[in-house]
Amino acid sequence: VAALVHHNKDAVFTSRGCIRKCGFCLVPKAEGALFELDDWDVKPIICDNNLLATSTTHFDKVIDRLLEARIKGIDFNQGLDARLLSGHHARRFAELPKDTIIRLAWDDIGTEAQYLSAFDVLVNAGVLPKQIRTYVLIGYNDTPDDAFYRLEKIRELGALPSPMRFQPLNAVRKNEFVGENWTERELRDFMRYYSRLNQLGFIPFAEYKGAL
Repeated sequence: VAALVHHNKDAVFTSRGCIRKCGFCLVPKAEGALFELDDWDVKPIICDNNLLATSTTHFDKVIDRLLEARIKGIDFNQGLDARLLSGHHARRFAELPKDTIIRLAWDDIGTEAQYLSAFDVLVNAGVLPKQIRTYVLIGYNDTPDDAFYRLEKIRELGALPSPMRFQPLNAVRKNEFVGENWTERELRDFMRYYSRLNQLGFIPFAEYKGAL
């Protein structure tokens, strides 16, 4: 917690750990099983690794405390587990100010149905598409075509994707790993373009690559 405060004074955990054991994620090894904190400072950047896996009582306490404190600029920062998002979660998120950012994660093409369902549930509850950001893991058991599909599908929904290049848990240098289905050039192109959609989004990805 001290390290988090040092990194960003506006960030906080309300729970630690996770119920998942994803092969690309360090959390199960570093933090272990999910547990809820009894108390925390109310701050706008929520860094829980799997907030939606906490109990309804805990989740509601998080939302209620944000509302009571009249916090603005709220950001559920770590990538909410779309497979767990319920109508209750969505309705509570919709109570928060419209500058709140809801960050989902779409790590695997195999979870497309769950991701799209979660997106629809949020929008139907009153969350605006522009409030929904999505982390898209690339370079891990996928292909460039797979990554392109996920990234563009999110744009079609009126939301903003955030590409996340896979880093092995034992990596000693950032961005050194290149998966068997990828080239270094492809990974760089995807990251440069989709990380700068506010500046480059008016150019189709194919034209962007062709101009390099």
